[in-house]
Amino acid sequence: MKRIFKYTLGLIAAAAVAASCSTKSLDIPQQGVDGIDLYQTGDDTQLYQFLAAVYSSLHGDYTASSASFGGSGATCHLLFGTTLSSMADEDVNGFNYTEAADGNTYSAIWSYFYKLAYWCGMIVENVPENTVASPAVRDRIVAEARAIRAYAMMNLVQLYGNPPLADHLLDGTEVNTPAAESWAFIEKELTEAAAGLPSKSGLGGQSSIGGRLTKEACFAILGKAQLWQGKYAEAANTLYNNVISTGKYALEADPDQLNLSNSDFCDENIWEFDFSNDPAYQDSQEGSFDAFAVAWPATMNGVNYPMFFMHYNIGSNTPKELYDFIKEHDGTDSPRFKAWVCSYEEVAAEAMAFTFPVANNQGYFKKKLQPRAQDIVGSNFMLKFSTKNQVYMRYAEVLLNFAEAACQSGTRAAEGLAALNLVRSRAGLDAAPALDMNNPAYGIKAERRIELYGENGIRFIDLVRWGDAPTVLAKTGTTSYTFQGAENGIYTVTSAATGGKGFQAGKNELFPIPDSDRNNNPDLVQNIGW
Repeated sequence: MKRIFKYTLGLIAAAAVAASCSTKSLDIPQQGVDGIDLYQTGDDTQLYQFLAAVYSSLHGDYTASSASFGGSGATCHLLFGTTLSSMADEDVNGFNYTEAADGNTYSAIWSYFYKLAYWCGMIVENVPENTVASPAVRDRIVAEARAIRAYAMMNLVQLYGNPPLADHLLDGTEVNTPAAESWAFIEKELTEAAAGLPSKSGLGGQSSIGGRLTKEACFAILGKAQLWQGKYAEAANTLYNNVISTGKYALEADPDQLNLSNSDFCDENIWEFDFSNDPAYQDSQEGSFDAFAVAWPATMNGVNYPMFFMHYNIGSNTPKELYDFIKEHDGTDSPRFKAWVCSYEEVAAEAMAFTFPVANNQGYFKKKLQPRAQDIVGSNFMLKFSTKNQVYMRYAEVLLNFAEAACQSGTRAAEGLAALNLVRSRAGLDAAPALDMNNPAYGIKAERRIELYGENGIRFIDLVRWGDAPTVLAKTGTTSYTFQGAENGIYTVTSAATGGKGFQAGKNELFPIPDSDRNNNPDLVQNIGW
């Protein structure tokens, strides 16, 4: 085991997390009497297994993907982050906003978060009745389940508006819940869950806790929920008093370290999924590895990358506009610029030549969070895995959330500016003179766009909650690009209209409630525009 306990899927039958990303309905089969009995009569080990199933469900089930080379796998959580990144124009060709309410994108995300809420609900409703397990284990597991269920609901409310509130085990007959009611539930659950969670001991203390939630992580999520609601003063107080002022977190000195497994459980990580380093699992995901295919390695600027991501551009397509924005904002000497993105010229100088043309590319690549050869394991030539943990929230995001809350509320301005400048300093930038949302040189919006690039759908939600999405994303997905090569060394990019639509104001601010659920329950009211 890597830390504390390992999240495997080899669990007792009642805890099996067999749901796939493609399931579209809220109508989740309920556990039988025997399953519920195990929640109520299991010992400490069995309760740990139920919680392990929740964490594995949070990361997502392994699913074979015919769209990926080498039979590679995908996970629901990574699919969620990648999809919202594409919606936010962080991917070259972008998301085509012509998908209807019966589309797989919206139903997969809906199903993922509701299934996560369901497995948490099984713990929350049944484990308190358990008199066999030790009270400390029982209470902590319930607190974690409450927090993760609240996390699932806050994403559902943010994306779908007024979906049914999963404050109980849903049976598919529930109707829309007003967003305000759901937000109140989310805040209450996170606040009360934090009281039942252990506190990180200090700098360097996360490794003893592993990938499980802490009190501070719970408050970091709560502050984010308050920020999303526009409750800026509350968010500022929550984040500063319960996370920042504790002194238990710090930024990594070199942003490139965040791309490596060396940063697992570092002081910048607030919450992460713990992948196994055990060689026994190197050829299968087993709930313990991040899955992706990799062909041959390439060395670039002295760093060894799996060439697959550079060659086929799976998850590595940085739009030219974004590359230019980061370059202009940070400068070419910025350690963040060097760690986050690169151009084709950098790759071609040291790496294997590309096979042209390269679809969905403009000659720029995302280095940030791309797997490095030192973290790749597996004996199969094509199908390999990364041991680097999947990070859900970093301290850099907490600092920027706090800086925005301070700026928008007019409270804690000095502390907010100091938080912003911690992030800027690590990037090699001069200190911002004041808190400002829109200043192109030091504004919070620009800083968030670069620092949080490609992470867990943050950019899309930012644009929607700021009201900027209709303008910024108006042409997203309307053009496709192909990076062309030529024997004389001159490289060009060709483009073609897709016939699609960009973000549409009055519609795409909220996802549609999937048709499959509305067909099963006609009392569910669809969102405007769908």
